[in-house]
Amino acid sequence: MKQINLFKALMLLAFISITGIANGQIHPLAFGSYTLGTTATTSNWYANYVGLRVEVVNPGVIAGSKNYKAANSGTGATGDWGGAVTTPIINMPIFMDTTSDSFGCTSFSTAAMATMNGKIAVIWRGPLPSAGTPCDFGCKALNAQNAGAIACVLINEYPGQGPVGMAASTTCTGITIPVFMISNLDGIAISAQYRSGVPVNMTITQWGQNFANDLGFVPGGAAMWHNYAIPSNQLGNSGNPEQYNMIDGAFIANFGTVAQTGVSLKTTTSFTPTGGSTTSQHTSSVDLTPAFSVADSIMAMFKVGSEYSLSAPGTGRFDINYVIEHDLADDFPSDNHLNVSFYTTDSLYSKGTYNFSNNTPSRTIYEQFGGGTEYIWGPMYYVANGGTNLSSVQYSIAMNSTTSGYPFFPNGSNNIYVFKWNDGTVGGAAADSIVENGELELVGLGVKNYNSADTSEATLWCQISSDLSSGDPLAGQVPLLPNSWYYVAIDVVSSTAAPLFLGCDGVNSAYPRIFGRFHNGGHLLDYNNFVLVGDLGIISDSLQGNPPVPAGQTAFISSVDSFVYSSMLGVIPAVSMIANNTPNSVKPSPVKPLADVNLFPNPAKDQLNVSASFDKAEPTVSYEIIDGLARFVSKEIHTNVKDDIYTINTSKLAAGNYYLIINAEGKAMAKKFVVTK
Repeated sequence: MKQINLFKALMLLAFISITGIANGQIHPLAFGSYTLGTTATTSNWYANYVGLRVEVVNPGVIAGSKNYKAANSGTGATGDWGGAVTTPIINMPIFMDTTSDSFGCTSFSTAAMATMNGKIAVIWRGPLPSAGTPCDFGCKALNAQNAGAIACVLINEYPGQGPVGMAASTTCTGITIPVFMISNLDGIAISAQYRSGVPVNMTITQWGQNFANDLGFVPGGAAMWHNYAIPSNQLGNSGNPEQYNMIDGAFIANFGTVAQTGVSLKTTTSFTPTGGSTTSQHTSSVDLTPAFSVADSIMAMFKVGSEYSLSAPGTGRFDINYVIEHDLADDFPSDNHLNVSFYTTDSLYSKGTYNFSNNTPSRTIYEQFGGGTEYIWGPMYYVANGGTNLSSVQYSIAMNSTTSGYPFFPNGSNNIYVFKWNDGTVGGAAADSIVENGELELVGLGVKNYNSADTSEATLWCQISSDLSSGDPLAGQVPLLPNSWYYVAIDVVSSTAAPLFLGCDGVNSAYPRIFGRFHNGGHLLDYNNFVLVGDLGIISDSLQGNPPVPAGQTAFISSVDSFVYSSMLGVIPAVSMIANNTPNSVKPSPVKPLADVNLFPNPAKDQLNVSASFDKAEPTVSYEIIDGLARFVSKEIHTNVKDDIYTINTSKLAAGNYYLIINAEGKAMAKKFVVTK
């Protein structure tokens, strides 16, 4: 029942240049006007930032935009099903069946159908396997459609979880109404109001609600911090590095029909220590002059020179509260407030949202690169203070639920790589926030071997070793050095026959922070995980862009303003790393290398010879090449190997650094080689 969303190429759009506006705020693009009810097209540039808005209009206590996943994106993407919203559904009542089948697994009763007709059906996902037999999304939507519903909104039944993608049904087809899923907590709030007898109305729109005065935040448009979670020993009371600076700001939109004056974005940053009281750390305001017109319908409200340092004496939570103010009373004030939270922890680094109750990185979507081929991907973490080790990595991989007949993880394992990014080490250049070939140094290696408990979408753990000759964590953990970046990359052994997908946050967007810091004149920018398919940089036949940054050149820096915002929302790999804060308590054990391996000549020009000797005959040996930008290049599988000699054709490889990764008997080792031209 899980829709696996193929990663879509992030397009570069030919927008007009950016200009500074009075008082320091930045206008990202001239989006032009929008007529309510028209179909979103590429001429409506706002759509790339906003997409659809799924909102509760009333009651006020639960009103506002809701995070959602749509069965039909409206872009014609493969796998879309149900109807696309071409005509806004404005302020329509919902209907929840409280008497017969709240899960919509069967046809609704005659009484329910009479009441549901012409309304938005709100139905629970599930039931949970422990409570009954779940039915698929399509059958729920079809039952709602047959009952006269104009749209179907599903609530994620799984406690605390956000919305997930929805696969098309193989048994229930012909669905023409729009279908969405919202989070468990939003659904509980809606259900509580509805069941108490309070009418609940919702709007599903491409833009506004036809209000005159309606400013609001673009979904996911508020600047976040460097990480969602970071160990408290990385963030002191003063002297924090530039990479950890916060910048206040957000993308806001004029969803109304008239221009607005006196527009201001107010920000308050506070910290609540574990078991302590909340204190304010920072306040700021950015004002927009002149009026916020309807024709220029989106503004990036960032004040130049506004970066500031945070402090945390220990574990706790930061809250950044954003408020939009303007001269006239807002007709829909529920989207004028937005809160962003992030945490200081004992030992956890997490770029995306994290479920502290379950100790797992949160993921609501799963992504892969084009073609279903093997790929390497993950987040980049900055370590300000050393003295700890990288102990383990958490992540999640899903298999396409529509694929049958293939075992989960075809090769029974996958590798995890940890690279230290030495920015500014190529050609003696200064640090420039651009990952270049030669700047990524492989410092950690892990192998996750799967068993029957490691199912699709499960949270997976893998210990990481600093010993590249064995990949065995007993040989030592990776020391986390001060003032260093680490790229934690999951090698997803995908194939066109059995495509696998890496779990992603699905909620947050790092782009507003990157955009604001770029226009703030920041030098060292903290890139997340933006991938530019087509700007390949080094491997001409690869379908994969460079994961830590979009390319190994300056292309991204010169085009920060041109990425499709809505395609990037939530695409933060749900890959966390756990630090060992007492590394001296772990004494490395001597571990024998996986094999005696020699590479010659090294550097190589046209060919590289590999000599590998194992203690015993190995039924399967995998030889994988990854490049200096941590991208998958090729793989060979040899069988019944004890003493192996083979030749790698390097004539088609670009000059640069490469790693040969050898897997056998559930272990891995790495050897570096260089190609010259």
